[in-house]
Amino acid sequence: MNLLIPDSWLREFLKTKATPKQMKEYLSLCGPSVEHIHVVNGEPVYDIEITTNRPDAMSVVGVAREAAAILPRFGIQAKLIGDPYHSNASKQGSTLRSKKLAITTDSKLNPRFTAMVFEHVKVSPSPAWLVRKLEQTGIRSINTVVDITNYLMRTYGQPAHVFDYDTIRTKNGIPTMILRASKKGETITTLDGKTHTLPGDDIVIEDGGGRIIDLCGIMGGENSRVRNTTTNVILFLQTYDPTHIRRTSMALSHRTEAAGLFEKGLDSELVLPVFVKGKELMRELTAAKPASRLYDIYPKRYKPYTVWCSRQKIDAYLGIKLDNREIRTILERLGFAVKRSKTEVTVTVPSFRQDVTIDVDSIEEIARMFGYHNIGAKLPEGELSQASSPPELAWEEEVKNRLRDWGFTETYTYSMISEKLMDAYALNKQKAYNITNPLSEEWVYMRPSLLPSMLATIEQNLHVRPSLKLFELAITYAYQEGDLPKETPVLIIGMTGQAFFELKGIAQVLFDLFGIPFPKSENAPEAGYYDPNRSLVLGDYGTVGELAGRSITVLELDFAKLVRNAKRGKSYRPIPKYPPVVEDLSFIVPAGTHIGPMMDAMRAVSTLIHTITLLDMYENNRTFHITYLDPKRNLTNENIVPIREKIVTLMEEAFGATVRALG
Repeated sequence: MNLLIPDSWLREFLKTKATPKQMKEYLSLCGPSVEHIHVVNGEPVYDIEITTNRPDAMSVVGVAREAAAILPRFGIQAKLIGDPYHSNASKQGSTLRSKKLAITTDSKLNPRFTAMVFEHVKVSPSPAWLVRKLEQTGIRSINTVVDITNYLMRTYGQPAHVFDYDTIRTKNGIPTMILRASKKGETITTLDGKTHTLPGDDIVIEDGGGRIIDLCGIMGGENSRVRNTTTNVILFLQTYDPTHIRRTSMALSHRTEAAGLFEKGLDSELVLPVFVKGKELMRELTAAKPASRLYDIYPKRYKPYTVWCSRQKIDAYLGIKLDNREIRTILERLGFAVKRSKTEVTVTVPSFRQDVTIDVDSIEEIARMFGYHNIGAKLPEGELSQASSPPELAWEEEVKNRLRDWGFTETYTYSMISEKLMDAYALNKQKAYNITNPLSEEWVYMRPSLLPSMLATIEQNLHVRPSLKLFELAITYAYQEGDLPKETPVLIIGMTGQAFFELKGIAQVLFDLFGIPFPKSENAPEAGYYDPNRSLVLGDYGTVGELAGRSITVLELDFAKLVRNAKRGKSYRPIPKYPPVVEDLSFIVPAGTHIGPMMDAMRAVSTLIHTITLLDMYENNRTFHITYLDPKRNLTNENIVPIREKIVTLMEEAFGATVRALG
């Protein structure tokens, strides 16, 4: 997250003589990265990047706190002033209490809820100093009441909201606010005029009339907004369960700065001090007067916890040995209470640093404050451990290299597919994993097959190149009732055109590569999108075939099963001393005859048959190239004739094939 912070605003909370250039350099070395200094109307404005684990630093005060801890490390005095955690936050409201609220909340969704009603509010343009501050940080000025909430958010990192008190409908005569989880299908029109249909389990506030008046943590409702005629307002500060805010914001594609803060988890201890400042600004800028007591619902207060770390581990991780006093100084400047001994350091974590939960978190704080640039490079000691690579990775590289060398291009597609593709390929949506809050209609189901992704890729690229040879090695997600999906790596190869025999040949070479006998199967795939006459089930390993009605051929293989059954051992066969005898046999075969079983039957006729390959095909003619070989002697015609006759007889009896010619 990036923030724009004017130098003058930062120095309202930081007493130092550091120059903007020094501020940029030293903060970037040990804390928030100052990416650039803009000059706006003659004033430096820092463009600062804050990492997502540090919501405490996503404000003017948060950056000032970091600077107050970092600058002394470089010999520059600095002190945090106006720390809200050290203010005297009073809970006193109006003694008259002329306005009331009936509040119901849920501590799981809303750890802290604070609100107060103000009367005699004058909504007007904000003074120049407030407009200037907000605009320098990228926030548009609206009016005094709304600008106060934005000022509090930018200054302290605690979002605030205001309601028009008179628009809150009553229940039993009292304006009512009920914070709850939404029901699926409920709607709200937010301040920007957009109407949202809620997915359900979103944090909302309902008034006494049953209307949703706030999409909590993201944006208020149009029906309760402050208008120029508003005279009574509710100032509202709170914290929420970050998971709910993130899920709702992403599901609705509605990103706001408030949501960006709430989804990271804010400090409930900060709410009251910021509320007190908001109360002062309401009086100062709008002439408002408190008209109710302060409603502060905070059932589970923060309990400080400790994180223990051994000195030995600190020294090992840093690679240097720091003095105990220096470690204590570093951590105390960051707000931690420290107890130390010769062997350990124990820190008590303040409420605003709940990102520190384990020992290495505290070591990281020590390291960054000491300065990574001060830690010298050091080679590891001792013998290096022997790294072992999973066998599937070696096979994966081997197969990818082979396919690349054969002219195929690797593709990468998303693990999710659309409902449209699920329906197009008759994939059972009841036996697939549906994503609860998909980012797009294209990514709704975890894919149970790679086929839809491959075919979609081919179709999307046909306008670029009419002839495509693609492959992908990726995970499929098979459904398991009441459990996580079974993840299986699958290799899919796709080609344009009628390439059944080419892909079958590639399948044979891949099986040879893995040392697995090529599966003997005459079955066609059950799925209806394959041409039954131009497809083959490869045992339990997969399928090869042309798609019915489409000029595309696909090979699918269970890569995990190939790896499990792979045999790396290679056998050596010396070059034959005696020459082979070669001849071609041509047969006329009945329609629909599979060639593989014919070739297997021929090989079984004699041990002298060394190799058989399909030489040519034309209509119902099949020509086979047969090589005879005996490693111990020269073969003569007398040796070959009986074998040839057996082959011809076998082909006629077993397959109804008629010999056409001998050559």
